[in-house]
Amino acid sequence: MKVVKWGAGVLAAVTCVVLLVWWAILPPALDVPGGREHIISGVTVINPGIERLVNQSIIIRDGRIEEIRARIDSDPAPVCEGCFALPGLIDAHVHTPPSFIVGNQRLFALMYLRYGVTSVRDVGQSDASVVDFAASLNDGQIVGPYMYRCGPVLEGSPPGWPVARVVDTAEAARNAVMEFADRGVDCIKVYNEVNEESFRAIRAAAAERNLPLIGHVPHSVKLGIVENFEIQHFTGIPYLASARPPMGWDYRDEDIEAMSDADIAALGEIFIANRLSITPTLANHTLRLTDSDIERFPPTAGAAHLPAFWTDSWKLVAGHPQGEEAVMRRIATQPRYDAIVAELHKAGVDVLAGTDTLMPWVVPGESLHLELARLEKALGSPEAALKAATVTSGAHIAPGQIGTLRPGARADILVLRDDPTVSLSALSGWTVVIANGRRYDRETVDGWLARYDAHFHGVLYNTVVSGLVSRLAKRFSHRHAED
Repeated sequence: MKVVKWGAGVLAAVTCVVLLVWWAILPPALDVPGGREHIISGVTVINPGIERLVNQSIIIRDGRIEEIRARIDSDPAPVCEGCFALPGLIDAHVHTPPSFIVGNQRLFALMYLRYGVTSVRDVGQSDASVVDFAASLNDGQIVGPYMYRCGPVLEGSPPGWPVARVVDTAEAARNAVMEFADRGVDCIKVYNEVNEESFRAIRAAAAERNLPLIGHVPHSVKLGIVENFEIQHFTGIPYLASARPPMGWDYRDEDIEAMSDADIAALGEIFIANRLSITPTLANHTLRLTDSDIERFPPTAGAAHLPAFWTDSWKLVAGHPQGEEAVMRRIATQPRYDAIVAELHKAGVDVLAGTDTLMPWVVPGESLHLELARLEKALGSPEAALKAATVTSGAHIAPGQIGTLRPGARADILVLRDDPTVSLSALSGWTVVIANGRRYDRETVDGWLARYDAHFHGVLYNTVVSGLVSRLAKRFSHRHAED
């Protein structure tokens, strides 16, 4: 009996220690602002590519824009004189960290807000926890952007996405779409190995449930067959007539490089005829070079906010150019990627702004600014790039709800001291962000991020989480190399 009591006491003590450690490695709780009624006065309202209204006041009630009108004397003082109001930025392509990476979901959410991102779309959940996390964000229980989500990726055999739902028949494909729709997803995403029969069933079911269909152009389907589809990255584009890439590849730099000017010109006609759009994730291509050679391609400034274990973990998430020839090809082909986007834009194709956050060195929030810099080159102006991250992405993700400053839209607003249509550098100087009607001042958000920096780089977190994850990543990489 004494042994049993002693054992129970030890178990209770160990349980208490584990719970205390778990509590200690959770990030500090942040107070979500409660008020959702504001007047932002004396601003120049910019809806990129649509309109510019000078000296306006934006009236917000219950988290929605109630009215935009000329400023009057009884309005409160401006947040800042001569400031500009821009729709909150939208990242149309993100992946949320799984819940077992303790605290990183909340860290990513805060970092989105720090860079002015007020809406994100998770296009392939890492685990089931994303459902509750999105609900907590959207209900205002957690600081961060509003989150839309596609649920699990739909894939064929063998699956290229590790946590995908495999659908190898039309019946399984349709049932999966209906199940996801009943669970409240905002979109349906397909991947490389979906066969043509399943793809057609997915497309029909998604249309029936009024859900946008997005993803990778399946290799067996090819670009000419795909309709009413938002293409992620450049999948399908180099393979109009040529054979698919080797198994395990979405597409390769050398296949983009091999496309002729005539091939690129033909894309516009196909996209318009088949009602296709594209989220190119241009910055994603170059950011992965950090995994190729971290000394030669050092991490961006924003990476300093992430826990140390990501340096090793990203090597397990996705591939990167290996060897000098591959690195130089990656660098040399970037203008070709830009040229494809430019040609599609010129043809009238919708270009959305997305980053593929969670991929190697694609830092939440910051990477959207880098994407906009690339889109400025491809689309021809800062305003065209801003339109991709506001008006265009909003029209594809939640029409009438996000992406524009207009009565009835959700109150997602960036207040900037400088004109972002003159220089995208103005985005980094925001002074107030309104996200889902909640006001966040720059000083407050910067203070929160400083607290998170201290937590995620502290001795306890590094010892318990970063140390463990890094060791597991290195061990997995070693075994994978031996295989």
